[in-house]
Amino acid sequence: MKIKFDKKKLKKLTEFSVVLVPHDPSTGTRTIRLSFFKILSIILIYTIITFFIGFYLFTFTSLDKYLIPDSIRFNSPEKIQLRELNLKIIRLADELQKLKSNNERLKNILFNRDSSAVKEDAAKENIPKNRKNNAGGNVYAVFISLASKILGGKQENQISFIKPTDGYLSQSFDPENGHLGIDFATKENNPIFASAGGYISFAGYTPEYGYVVIINHPDDFITRYMHCSVIVKKQGERIVQGEIIALAGNSGTRTTGTHLHFEIWYKGKPVDPEKFLIKF
Repeated sequence: MKIKFDKKKLKKLTEFSVVLVPHDPSTGTRTIRLSFFKILSIILIYTIITFFIGFYLFTFTSLDKYLIPDSIRFNSPEKIQLRELNLKIIRLADELQKLKSNNERLKNILFNRDSSAVKEDAAKENIPKNRKNNAGGNVYAVFISLASKILGGKQENQISFIKPTDGYLSQSFDPENGHLGIDFATKENNPIFASAGGYISFAGYTPEYGYVVIINHPDDFITRYMHCSVIVKKQGERIVQGEIIALAGNSGTRTTGTHLHFEIWYKGKPVDPEKFLIKF
């Protein structure tokens, strides 16, 4: 059984007429003929245009403040999570910037390119050249100062290094395997002393070595104190031998336990600290 379609009737069903009647009866009416497909196309185009206009207004303008209630706009779980995520990203960016700055300064110090910065830091702290330093209540620092006076200043032009903390030697100097200093196994928060007098050219945090203190000494010597738990002195301060500069800890990624990693650099190169430390 075949079904026959009348094309004329089908065409009448898919064509529509829109009659425009003006308010003024003196003017005639106007008729617009539209097919079904034209009407569907017009509706689709207007829908797309309306969607994009609404998306633009809600995304790039403050229209949502007037159309969406505050209780919905601010207290939805997605909005709260988004705000918290933005705050975390901002904090993380600030921390990364600080770590980057500290690492760059640390590299400059290690390669003897930061002497001018040390002088500027000292100038900012208003440290006179012949300043007499206070040991800050450290008995050992007072003893060192008294001993130098008793000796009549014979060692003023010769630098000497003392053991920087209380503990035993757990790892020796091994530059071939990347260990540029010596390790002292010690208790957490044990005091760390300045091995010799000088200026603190760096005191801050690095990802690998944790809290680090670097001291510039006379005769192109530099000492480094790594993996500290707390730094008690500020960058740019002038300290005397035996003065407490930090506390021992386990900070940084390149550590497996509480200890002090201690290095001595001479003219931009690491040297064995055991050859320079005073034996007790």
